[in-house]
Formats: sequence, structure tokens, C-alpha cells
Amino acid sequence: MPFRVVDVSTQRQALIQLAQLAQKSILHPLVKESAIQIVRSCQSRDDACELEAIFNAVKYGDPRVKPLKRGFKYIADPRSTDAFTAPYRNLQMCMRGACGGDCDDHAALICALAGAIGFKTGLRAWGPKGEDFEHVYAVVGVSKRNPTRAVGMDTTVDESTVGWEPPPGEVLTAWLP
Repeated sequence: MPFRVVDVSTQRQALIQLAQLAQKSILHPLVKESAIQIVRSCQSRDDACELEAIFNAVKYGDPRVKPLKRGFKYIADPRSTDAFTAPYRNLQMCMRGACGGDCDDHAALICALAGAIGFKTGLRAWGPKGEDFEHVYAVVGVSKRNPTRAVGMDTTVDESTVGWEPPPGEVLTAWLP
């Protein structure tokens, strides 16, 4: 598929475009297979274990999962550009040894992997109070059967763990259908 440029006029529209890319990837066989491989050592219906496994596979790698055997490295977009890549395409690139992307690529990948195994997922844009959004990370609804709270899943921050969130600021969340 050729490279496509989409011009969006608002940050909300950009977040929705990214959510649509993640949603399309949820059903892709490479995403589903990778998600199943990542969580295969978890007990059935152990949501916490599954989220931890997905987080760790993206952030640190999982040698059992070929596309993510060394993790998904943070790599910035070209200057003055905000490029979005579908999660399944990022996994395909990982299979060829080019495994990385910026915060929106990490967030979309987390959403696609968690969504592929039944979690309600979303993308959250964050910025300091009174300023524009400058960061995107994944949020996942827990529990899987009846999500009552959103858990942050930001694999681009060194000290982050499952549940970590940036300091209070401006937020905008786009939930995948």
C-alpha cells in the first residue's frame, strides 16, 4: 500500500485517526498471533498477568514472540511530522529487523495487542495544563468482562509500569469501538 498523508485540523481528529488504525489491526492475524504468544504463560482470565505480559513484551521484548523478541524501541518521527503506522505494519517491520516507533506507535500497538485478546482499549493524548497535547499513550479497561477503570500502559517512559500515568494535565481519550 502506498504512503498516504492525511491532513487533520485538530488533535482530536488525529487521535481518532490513530484509533482507527489500531482498531483495523486488532483482527490482523499477525497481531492476534503475537498477542496469544505474549500471554500464553498467563492463567486463563488473569487480566493483570496478560496486561503485564503485553506491556513487558513491547517495552523490553519477549524472546518467544518473533516480532517483539527485542521489544519495540522508541524512535522519534521525522522533524515537524507526526507519522502514524498501523500496528500490524509495525509488527511486519519488526519481523524484518526495523522494530520501533514513537509514542503514538507504541500506544497503538498496545491497543491492538490488548484489543486482540478482548480488552477495551483507548488512546490518551496528554499535555501540561493549559498547553497543547504532546504525548500519547494507551489506556486499557479492566476488568476484561466489565471494565470499570482505565489503566495506563505507557511503554515509552523509562520508569513506567502498568498503571503509570503522566502528571495531571490536559487529557483527551479516544476509545476504540
